[in-house]
Amino acid sequence: MDPGPATGARAPEAFRPDIEGLRGIAVLLVLLFHGALIALPGGFIGVDVFFVISGFLITGLLIRERERTGGIRLQAFYARRVRRLLPAGMIALTCTLIASFLILDPLDRASAAADGAAAALSIGNIRFALASGDYFASVQSPSPFLHFWSLAVEEQFYLIWPALVLIATASRRPRLGAGLVLGLVLASSFAANLFVTETAVNWAFYSLPTRAWQLALGGLIALGLRPLQTLPGSLLAAAGWAGLAVLAWAACSFDGTLAYPGIWAAAPTFAAAAMIVSGMTRRGPGIVLSSGPIRFFGRISYSLYLWHWPIFVLPVVAMEGELPLTWRVALAALAVIVAWASWRFVEEPFRAGFPSLARHPGRTVLAGAAAVAIVVSTAGGLAAAESPIGETAFFDTSLEPSPEDLDGTPGESDIHGPFETVWPSTEPSADPSGDPSADLSAEPAATAAPTTTASNPPAAGTPAPVATPAPTLRTYIRLPSDVRPTLAGARSDEERLRRDGCLAFEGVTSPRDCVYGNQHGAFSVALVGDSHAAQWFPAVERVAKAHGWRLFTFVKVACPFLDMAVENISLKREYRECAAFNDATIARLREVRPNLTLVSMSRYAIHPVLKRDLTVAAQGAAYARMLDRIPGRVAVIVDTPDAGRDIPACLSRHVADVRDCAIAHARAFAKDLGAIERAATETTGDDLIDLTDRICRDDPCPVVVDGMIVFRDLRHLTATFARSLAPDLDRRLDVVLGSTSP
Repeated sequence: MDPGPATGARAPEAFRPDIEGLRGIAVLLVLLFHGALIALPGGFIGVDVFFVISGFLITGLLIRERERTGGIRLQAFYARRVRRLLPAGMIALTCTLIASFLILDPLDRASAAADGAAAALSIGNIRFALASGDYFASVQSPSPFLHFWSLAVEEQFYLIWPALVLIATASRRPRLGAGLVLGLVLASSFAANLFVTETAVNWAFYSLPTRAWQLALGGLIALGLRPLQTLPGSLLAAAGWAGLAVLAWAACSFDGTLAYPGIWAAAPTFAAAAMIVSGMTRRGPGIVLSSGPIRFFGRISYSLYLWHWPIFVLPVVAMEGELPLTWRVALAALAVIVAWASWRFVEEPFRAGFPSLARHPGRTVLAGAAAVAIVVSTAGGLAAAESPIGETAFFDTSLEPSPEDLDGTPGESDIHGPFETVWPSTEPSADPSGDPSADLSAEPAATAAPTTTASNPPAAGTPAPVATPAPTLRTYIRLPSDVRPTLAGARSDEERLRRDGCLAFEGVTSPRDCVYGNQHGAFSVALVGDSHAAQWFPAVERVAKAHGWRLFTFVKVACPFLDMAVENISLKREYRECAAFNDATIARLREVRPNLTLVSMSRYAIHPVLKRDLTVAAQGAAYARMLDRIPGRVAVIVDTPDAGRDIPACLSRHVADVRDCAIAHARAFAKDLGAIERAATETTGDDLIDLTDRICRDDPCPVVVDGMIVFRDLRHLTATFARSLAPDLDRRLDVVLGSTSP
């Protein structure tokens, strides 16, 4: 028999152990997801549950105060939030800042300090939304402060919502007024969520305007608890169990390939709402949620959320690789212990104690502002304490080995163009994207870290180094103090196309008219493809200037030049804008009719919509169909080897021996490097230009060649190194154009 809501029903204002348990479920989902403790690809939905709970609790608190006192004391509200959140939050932030400074790569410390400062200022979500890559990509190479994005959303909500409720409840029927405002927020925010997820998924994931509907739904439940109590208990219980089932399904089924939040976020959001509503009857999932172990995790959920992420992340950085399951389980246990201590000795004393602060909310708010200022200052101080990477002091050149101390010979200096010309060695690299000299008359000096390895011994007849009893530096190859670009500038050492607005981004469907080289040259070249085509621009531009060619560029990020439906991993949907851009590029090529079109693209950017297109043969055929549409002579440049990791960061950690960052040949040539290009050109008869042997000159592939850092990130060449390949490209183009024989 259904006892109905009267049997075991709780007063709306009473403490809800089931909600404490729901917080426990939410934080456990996040913990299991971030720790990869079990196969739970959708554990990130725990944050959606937190948003609903926060909207429910805060709205209920505010509306009850309005009904009880006739107003809302904003200063007291903010003081309570400060006492509840800031002590544990600021301690966790400070400890994470210090640990990050000790553990992270020197190149990443300043960025991490900025992340920490943004987290302290409750704008971490905005900072991460502005960063490249979405949340799920960031989880793979994370900031130790990434998890603060959701706390920033909630804190922004706390800042805005009380004043909004105060205005909405100015009428005689405060619940009705608040309900109308909440309904408007829910509808507009959900619509924004759907639209922004389609166009800028990063902002949809991180921003308050696209997440407010989840908080608003929780608020509407708080406003409607009294009428909801009149519903049959069996109906409420069924809704709660259904909500728990949906939550479990989403946690097991969702993953980072979804365009999230979008429509998908409705599942965990409404599931959490149903579970909150069902908590008013004893037959709902509150039976499970109110159990002691789950409530324990709910009780420490805030501190556990604060501490678990850096505890998981920083050891991975220190160990330079994924940790085994036993380590991850141990770290999860450590996070629980630290979280309990934080709850017991920080959260609870500040929440329930310090009566002088409770009596003076203004002082509490000021104290909170001071704490935030201290943490931000700490972040700035740690960033300033780090010596600028690239300065002589950082590299300690007094210990730099001489060529005689090294295994092998100095770096290659015999890079010649097709007209027996060589390249200058003292080219400035402070502005790698600026106009380079078109001079092809000087040779680069071999003053850099050698490209030799154990598999490239000294030439016969080379005098052996004098033996000494103490260890020598011949087993190390230090990063040269005059490396180009500097470590500090390596990540930003990219071609000028982005700066010039000539690298199209996701939403662009037609190329700009960007012309370089000799604007009136009789011979013209077009560079076509994605960012892996764009990375060749410094070399192509230099060749074009040397020969007086006119150079057009038609390049778009993550847009493979294929006659095939592909997905964009950032937009999490079919990349329709890429197909439109490629069609528009073909149209422009038919208008300008270049004498030669150079095409290149990343094999890692190809994410076919259809499973049948996953093969090299299918992709090669799709490439060939696009090449056939290009008028005139076409040459395809083979994709570059894959670094597989952040090379500047690795070098900053291994200054003493750059060979620790060398790339295994199997890694560099992974995913059938060159296979798609060969399949396409065999079909079309177009020329193939393969410069991979000039990028990977040994096994393993060195990442510092002739005094230049090769990669600026996982897969893109630095502009400095790309420019140095111009002689090789010039020689291959000379063959393509028929000036010489191969």
